Formats: sequence, C-alpha cells, structure tokens
Amino acid sequence: MKYRQEITLMPRINSLFTKMAVLTSFAALILNFAFFGAFHYYSITTDTRTRSNFTDYVKYLVKDVGNPPQKANAEAIATRAKLFAKYESPAGSWTAGIFKDDFNDRKLFKFYDKDGLSIASAHGYTRIISATDNGSLTLLMSPEKGEISGLRILLFILCGMVVVMLFGLLFFIGKMLSPVRKMFAAIEEVKKGNYGHKILHKGKDELAQLCCMFNELTADIERAIRSREQLLADVSHELRTPLTSMRVAADMVEDNELKQSLIEDIMSMETLTGKVLESARLGIGDKALEMDSVDFSALAERCVRRFASMGGKIQANIGDGIKLCANSLMMESLLNNLLENAVKYSVNSHEPVLLQLSADADGLTVSVRDKGQGIPAKDLPFIFEPFYRSDSARTRNTGYGLGLSLCKKIVEMHGGTITVKSEESVGTEVVFTLPPLLIKN
Repeated sequence: MKYRQEITLMPRINSLFTKMAVLTSFAALILNFAFFGAFHYYSITTDTRTRSNFTDYVKYLVKDVGNPPQKANAEAIATRAKLFAKYESPAGSWTAGIFKDDFNDRKLFKFYDKDGLSIASAHGYTRIISATDNGSLTLLMSPEKGEISGLRILLFILCGMVVVMLFGLLFFIGKMLSPVRKMFAAIEEVKKGNYGHKILHKGKDELAQLCCMFNELTADIERAIRSREQLLADVSHELRTPLTSMRVAADMVEDNELKQSLIEDIMSMETLTGKVLESARLGIGDKALEMDSVDFSALAERCVRRFASMGGKIQANIGDGIKLCANSLMMESLLNNLLENAVKYSVNSHEPVLLQLSADADGLTVSVRDKGQGIPAKDLPFIFEPFYRSDSARTRNTGYGLGLSLCKKIVEMHGGTITVKSEESVGTEVVFTLPPLLIKN
C-alpha cells in the first residue's frame, strides 16, 4: 500500500516523460556541438582547393603592392579589393584604405605560414602579414555587412528549426507515452473499485499490448469478484432456511443452559449470514439506488436510543432538521455499523462514544469517535476489506470483518468518502462525508 501511494504522489520531475525529454534534449545538444564542432574544425584545418586558390590570390596581391611596398599601389588595391593595408619599417610607416573597428583578429585561425607569408582567416575576416626587405606589410579583409547579417539569419533559422524539431520530438514522446498516463488513471479507478474501467488505446506496440493485458486482467478480476459476491449471496440466502429450522429445534430443548447456548450460536450465524447477504447485494450489479427523503437527524437519534437501551454509552451532538435524499435503509445500516463498532471496541473505556453531525456548503459530515483500544497502524490500510480482522480482534473472536466494508460501500454508492484515524490504546475516529447535492433544504 505504501508503495502504491508513492507512485500516485510521484512528482512530475521524476516522470518517465521528463526523463526522456531531458535525455533527448541533452543528446540533441551533444550531437549539435559535435556536428558543428567537427564541421568547423574541418573547415579551418583542411587544405582545400578553395583555400589553395585563395593563398595564390593573396600572393598576387602582395606582389602587386611591391617590394618594398608602394603606397600608391596599396591604395589602388585597397579601393578595388575593399581592404585595409598597413606598412611598417624603420624608414617610416603608412596606411591605405579604411580600418574597421569591428575587426577581431584574436579569433582568426592561421592556416598558412611559409616563406615570410602568414594568412589567418575565420568567418569572413582575413589577416595577411608579409615580411618585406625592410619591414612588414599587413592586409586586413572584412566581410560585407550583408554577408554577416545573412549568416546570422541563417544561424537563427537553423536554431529555430532545431527548436521546432525538438518540440516535435517531445510531442511525439508525449504521444508515445500516453498509454502510461492512461494506465496510471486506470489504476486509480481500479483502486476505487471501478473494475469495469478500460484503457482505450490503439496500436500494436508493447505499450498497446500492455494496455490490452491490463484490460483483460481487470475484466478477470471483475468476473472473479462478482462470482464471489454472487456465491456469497446464494449461500447466505440458502442458509437462512436451515437456520430458522435450527432455531425452532433449539426452542424445544429442555436443558435451559444448552438451549440458551444453542440460540446464541444460531443468532450469531444469522447475524453473519445477514451481513454477508447485505454485503453481497451491495456489490452485485450496477442498479441505481432507490433514493427517498430521509430525516437524518431523527434517524441518528433513533440509532443512539437503540444502543443506549442496550447499555451503550453514547454522547450525541446532532443538529436539528438535517434531511437527505438517500437510501434510508442503507443510512440506518451505516450508522448502526459505525456505532456498534465504536461501542464494542470501547467497552473497557469510561469515556462515551461521541457522535457528531454537521451540515454545511461542503456537504454532510458525520464523525464517530471512541476512546477504546484503537487499531494497530499495520492494520489501518486493510480495515475496509471484507472479512479482514486485526490480530487483536481474532484473539477476542469478535465481529466478522464486514462492518466497515459495508459502510465504505454505502458511502461510496452515495458519492461520499469515508476515512479512519486510529491510534492504539488511544481510540478511533471514523468520519464520512456525503456530497451537498444529497442535502435537502
């Protein structure tokens, strides 16, 4: 039970979808870095034909400037090739062309360095240094503004395509894992007792097959439970006739002590048979409840008087005029079972059983609290299961383990909820809530 609760309360960050999304995003980033890094490294390190031709072109430019470099030649080439030239020597220095402030030579990659000629280039920027007889000539080439903006636009387009593809991939993963979410929802329905809930999913993959197997499993469970309830109902019904005959025969026994013992055993069997039959009837079929007007305040007072007449100590806090649209027989059975349990398991306590009723906008809330022996923590998750009894209850041989199971079925059939809080040697509190739609104004 604890494990199932952890699954139900599992945060989204630990979901399978989140893990696959993170893994996919991380893999996409690694692949992008690897691809673009390899492409960039190849483009700047490989001696291609284009780079060889460009090197020859640079040599022609340097030759046209002259050796020693002539400023007039440099200005003509700077105008034609749109570059910047700078000459430095002990005899003097000069420049030709327009120097661009955005030129960043620290990111340039040197791909040629021979015979006094050095060429470095990256992203359209090129730096050429040529050693002359008396100094050095530097030529700087920058790309046109349109070239850089076009490259940036292309980069943004590529990034946008990557983002779109990534979101598309995440959407596909979400669709692929939809059976898992459906299965979580189906498990919650099955935990509520809705064994007829089916997972609707098309496909032929492993998850689709798992959904089909889940549907088949729940169908088998539903058939088994219905068969068990039908068997219990049939057996309980058939036992009533021989029990009646046994009661008549017991009345004819002359030994009073033996007669009383037989009658008590037969009455115990009749009580068990009645509860089993009632439990089975509640579990068989999906017929609509027969609802009628119920004066719940008067019903609660009647139940309290009944137990008080049998020696039960009950302190009731019942509001006046609480009326419901509910099944009156089921409501009476619900209160009787809760009060019977509270009185029975607090027989050694000097404190009375406390019954409280309150009706507001959230619905009707009923609390039955005792100061009895309490329920062990290890038994709390199973107390609503039919025929379940704690070890202490078995030791005293009290009850049949059907009371709370009946209460849960009745409350849920009316659209409500029921909870139990208990602590050993302190006491137990059972609270059930019915929806506001059932309250009649």
